Parts: sequence; C-alpha cells; structure tokens
Amino acid sequence: MNALRTLCIALALAFAVPAQADSLPPPKAAEAALWASPRVAQARAELAVQTLNGQGLQRGREEWNVGADVARRSIDSATRDNRAEWGLALSRPLRLPARAAADRALAGAAVAQAEAGLGEALHESGRQLLALWFAWLGEADQAKRWQAQHDVATEQLAVVNARIRLGEAPRAERVNAEAALAQARLQAQQAASRAQQARSRVLAHYPALVVPADLELSAPVPPEGGAEAHVEAALAHNHELAQARRHAARLRAEARQLASQRGVDPSLGVYYRNEGDGDEQVIGLNVGLTLPGPARRYEQHAAEQSSVAAEAAAVALEHRLRQEARADFEAAVAAFADWQLAERAAEAQEEAARLAARAYGLGEGELDSVLMTRRLALETRLQARQAQVVALAAEARLRLDSHRLWSLDLDTVADGRA
Repeated sequence: MNALRTLCIALALAFAVPAQADSLPPPKAAEAALWASPRVAQARAELAVQTLNGQGLQRGREEWNVGADVARRSIDSATRDNRAEWGLALSRPLRLPARAAADRALAGAAVAQAEAGLGEALHESGRQLLALWFAWLGEADQAKRWQAQHDVATEQLAVVNARIRLGEAPRAERVNAEAALAQARLQAQQAASRAQQARSRVLAHYPALVVPADLELSAPVPPEGGAEAHVEAALAHNHELAQARRHAARLRAEARQLASQRGVDPSLGVYYRNEGDGDEQVIGLNVGLTLPGPARRYEQHAAEQSSVAAEAAAVALEHRLRQEARADFEAAVAAFADWQLAERAAEAQEEAARLAARAYGLGEGELDSVLMTRRLALETRLQARQAQVVALAAEARLRLDSHRLWSLDLDTVADGRA
C-alpha cells in the first residue's frame, strides 16, 4: 500500500497544473538585452552617422578658397626693366537661404529615418527574443514533464514488484514496467538536452539576459480588445512603417535640395596684388557665378520619381502590415481557445490514468491498461503544455507589437544607451 500511495502522489505531481507565474524575462533585463544586441548596435551606429552628416549639412559645405600667384613682369624698353609681382586671393561660395533651408530639411529627414531604423531594430530584436525565449520555455517544460513521467514509471515499477512479491501479478509484468521506465528515461534525457540547447541559443543571441534554470508557465489570458483596436495600436507604433514613410520623406527632401541647386552658385572674394616691385598695390572684390548644367535637372526629376515610388511602397507596406496585425490577433484568439480545449482533454485523460493506476494497485485491472492510459495522459498533457506555450507567445507578440510589453521608444536613448 505504501508503493500505491507513492505512485498516486507521483501521478498527482506529474499531472498537476503549476501555479501561475510570469513566463517572461523581467522587463528591465529584457530591455537591456535588446539594447545590447548586435542588430540594435548597428542601427545605433547608423543613427550616429546620420546625425553627424546632418550636422555637416546644416552648417553647409561651402569652404574658403585661398589663392596665391607670383610673377615677373618684363618691360621691353631701353632699360629692360624686370619687376617682381605677386598676389593673394580669398573667396568663398555663398549658400542662398533657399538652399540652406533645403539642406536643413534633408538633414532632419535623414536623422528621422535613422531613428525609425533604430526603432525597427529594437522591435525585430524583441520579436527574435520572444521566439527564442518561448522555444526554450517550451522545451524546458517538456523536459520537466518527461522527468515527472520518469518518476511515475519508477514508482510504477515499485508497485509491480510489490504485487509480484505478493503473488498478485505475473513476473512478465516486470518486463513491461522496466521497458516503460527505460523509455521514459530516454525521453527525459533527450528532452533535457533539447532544453539546454534552446537555452544556449537564447544566451548566444542575448548574452546580457539572465535565463533562469527553471521557470513555470503562467496561465494564458485572452487578447485584450478587438482586432481593429489591435491593428490601429500596432500600426501606430510600427517602426517598419515609420521607416518606410521617413525614407519617402528623405527622398522628397533630396529632390527639394536638388531643385535648390538648379540656380546659380554665387561666390564672393577679395584679392590683393603687389605689382611693379611694390610701386602699385591693388585691392579688389571678385564675384563668380557657377551656371548649372542640364544634369541637375535630371537628378532632381530622378529624385522626385524615387520619392513617388517610395511613397507607393509605404502605402503597400501599410496594407500588408494591417493584414498581418489582424491575422496575428486572430491567431492569438485561436491559440487561447486551443489551449482551453487541450487543457480540458488533458485533465480528463489524467483522471483516467489516476483511476487506472489506483485500480491496478488494488489488484484490479491489467498493467497494459495502466501503461496505455498513462501514455495517453502524458501525450495529452504534452500537447496541452505546447498549446499553452503557443498561446503565451501569441499574446506576448501582440503586446510587443502594440508597445505594451517592453519600452522600445527612443526616449531611452537620452539615458545613456546610445
């Protein structure tokens, strides 16, 4: 009877629903891991580049030109005079107000596009983190289920041995119980290996993230609000769409800059000349005009057409993202419903396994029936736990896309991360 009691306790522990816990990494730790990811580091470097380029555009690229000349003047006369002469000149192109405004607009558009790129890198890194995290969480939970099944098989073998000693069961049942234990041991070992590999993949991509050795699955919750509300929230915070729109805005700014360059480029300078061995000294002003050629017109038109194409691409992207956001919400709703059904099926099958094990311990029923019901109970429980992981991952993805999971806004750049 002690072996039977131990088996019942082991079955209860193996099939028990764990207490609710948070299945996600701590928000601060996740945010720190995202900011330290290589993809985000690359986007931060690109933002720094565009910021520096923008500062150069705002100040203008017109530079001072310094010139000097040395000459000797020969005068064909009776005295055959040779006189040394030299001169200095200083000039600088002028940036007209229209061109300065166009340059500032282009600088701002380039920085805005880089900021959107950084936001998109954070978002994509967040998606990757969720995928890797829940892959590990699922494998770790499967490993725990198989370890519990191994414990149950161990206790089942003890019950069989007790019945054999009492003459209530044939010795052949020991072979079946030992085979079930060996299979459970193999499955537990393989599941533990898969869990360790999944954990290593998380740490390989996010070494700054602390991955606990054990983490219970929390109970899934249905997605909040409706599909349309999620679509609008997701698009309002979608950095990919913002990046596409800002790319089009940058191309429009480039077209305006090229349009401003189709005018003349004036330059203003001063010069000084020392002539006739210093007998004559000349100070003057010079004005130059660079007349643009037809190439600038074609460059402007090409930039305008590029901006039109980019705007059309942004519209197409918005349409696709709307469909994907709606599909993600519907998938999350379906995943939650699937988990509920799988959970009820697992509970029913586990109750059947407990009853079969108890009946066998009391001398009723066959071991084959016990092993079969227990195997079915394990399979349904594994399916339910996998459905639970899918539901948790789908709901977390919705919160990530609508910026309700982690803080992925760029105001965190100001606190020293960028």
